[in-house]
Amino acid sequence: MLSLRSFFLTAFCAVSFACAAPAFAHEAARVETEVTLNIDGSLDVTHVLQLSAAQRLLFKAGVIETNDMTGLKARAQAALYASNRFELMADGKRIELSILNAELQGGHLYIYQTGALVDTPENWTARNSILRDLSPRFENMVNLPTEDGIQTLVFSGSDIEALETTS
Repeated sequence: MLSLRSFFLTAFCAVSFACAAPAFAHEAARVETEVTLNIDGSLDVTHVLQLSAAQRLLFKAGVIETNDMTGLKARAQAALYASNRFELMADGKRIELSILNAELQGGHLYIYQTGALVDTPENWTARNSILRDLSPRFENMVNLPTEDGIQTLVFSGSDIEALETTS
């Protein structure tokens, strides 16, 4: 009887953990950035921030006036904040990026930037401290196109701000 009870308790714990694990992954303290090089030479940059964490940290730091990102002004302030903390270089040359938009969708804040680049560079250099300057527990991931596919740079803790990748 004791072993059957232990079995059911273990099974219950395993099922509970399996159901909870996706929630933990969803709430990871992370900012993800996707860089896309288009055929026409335009470069798209999309930063994805967890809305609740971004609101809380940006409000606490005084970047936004209220703990609410639904207003256009708050999203614009968040976009300016992010653009000042992200830099991209291709083969040693800084890429000028412009802010396109910031929108809320599915519990995330999406910040869009654009730039121009003709070819995939041999070397990418990135600087990304979005939310990491406000909370060191955050990790920043930058996905960059290379000739061999996508390469991801990860910034965490007290990493130096510039990392380089080679195609």
